[in-house]
Amino acid sequence: MSTERRRLADRYELEDRIGRGGMGEVWRATDTVLHRRVAVKTIDLRTVPDESGAARFEREARVTAGMSHPNIVTVHDSGVEDETAYLVMELLPGPSLAERLREGPLPVDDVEQIGLQVATALDAAHARGLVHRDIKPGNIVHAADGRVRVLDFGITQLGETTGSQALTATHTVMGTAEYLAPEQALGGRVDGRADLYALGCVLYALLAGRPPFQGPSPVATMMMHANDPVPDVRRARPDTPPWLAGLVASLLAKDPDARPAGAASVAAAIERHEVPGAAAATTVLLPGEDDTRRLDSPPAPVPAPPPDRPPDRRGSSAPLWVLAAVAVLALALLGWWAWSSRSEPTATPTVTTTTATTAAPTTQAPATSAPAPSTASPTPTEDPAQAVTDALAAFSAEVGALEQDGTLDKDVAKDLDAGVRDLEKALRDGDAAAVSGAMDALTQRYDEGVQDGTVTPDAADRLDPLLADLQAAVDGYTG
Repeated sequence: MSTERRRLADRYELEDRIGRGGMGEVWRATDTVLHRRVAVKTIDLRTVPDESGAARFEREARVTAGMSHPNIVTVHDSGVEDETAYLVMELLPGPSLAERLREGPLPVDDVEQIGLQVATALDAAHARGLVHRDIKPGNIVHAADGRVRVLDFGITQLGETTGSQALTATHTVMGTAEYLAPEQALGGRVDGRADLYALGCVLYALLAGRPPFQGPSPVATMMMHANDPVPDVRRARPDTPPWLAGLVASLLAKDPDARPAGAASVAAAIERHEVPGAAAATTVLLPGEDDTRRLDSPPAPVPAPPPDRPPDRRGSSAPLWVLAAVAVLALALLGWWAWSSRSEPTATPTVTTTTATTAAPTTQAPATSAPAPSTASPTPTEDPAQAVTDALAAFSAEVGALEQDGTLDKDVAKDLDAGVRDLEKALRDGDAAAVSGAMDALTQRYDEGVQDGTVTPDAADRLDPLLADLQAAVDGYTG
């Protein structure tokens, strides 16, 4: 959009863009009828590949406008003009929690109050059958009255789907990788307990200054949510009260049934400074330790056995068997996922950040998870095509993440995604010459973006090593 001011519905004068996401842009604007400052969220319907994106936007207007809660952003108006859908909301002065986190961890008292307010907002939404699906620091913003507001219900899902087809299908991952529940990361159907998991991630980030899981790519981060042990927030923030550490751990339980019963119970637990329900028995595996401990007890290190004698395994055999079983299951799942993505490209799960990402990177399993070949050699040979597929997935996922956080222009991201799809097609066809040509075209598109500044230095710093890895994998495939 040009820098010239634009008016929607002959009423809302858009002034400057203050946010961007997969479902559109947010503008600071003036309501020229009521003479008040507002925020206007817009979506260019021409960029929506099908009707589901516009339908999600229209539903956001309906469900958000239908909720009146001090911790949920107020919606004033909505509509469609020409090819632009718009949503008019209260203008929040900010900052968002994402902006506050850039300055470091928050005081414990602030974290408690924010957790209480977000939990009450989720309780109100869940009571209406709504699942937010993208609770994260960037979607929690300070209002003028001192409270925080939860915003951006753009990818919300009705708890009980009506109609012949849900707008968000099973096996389609929507949300932000650092704050996804395991069941959401694996593309399964979710309910309000996924929002509680995301709240746990937010509380952890506010206390520690970083999310609980951060991998080298969105795909890797999602697999960490599904498989890695829950870290103890007191390792990163020792002054965290034991009850709050226990609450965070209970919210981050891998099994939805092990999380608190609902957002109302979380709010009540924060008010009473206690761990909700059965979560008091929650244990976590601390990084670098071979034992577990209860989080509702005061923090105390678990004594390690003397180095000159083997540890007593009578009390730890069950946890080790459980971990081994989980590891085998995870490897089997990743192996199946990688096999299915090679044999049926159309069935590949879509990895979407924030709302919808143009590219659909394929999650691939590590080479060790594939069945060993029946040869005399104990070391399997790396598949060059698989190496290209893995590198493509990492590059594509990072493009999507950069577009989502506004570091990469959406038009540039679209061009790079088109190059990725061309390379994927050439790889599926098994045409080495076409793979090499598609790689050259993708590199040229990228280099042009770097030269003309549409690929910013920050984006280039993150994409350069991934593009180099992709080029090396292509060279190995075509060489």
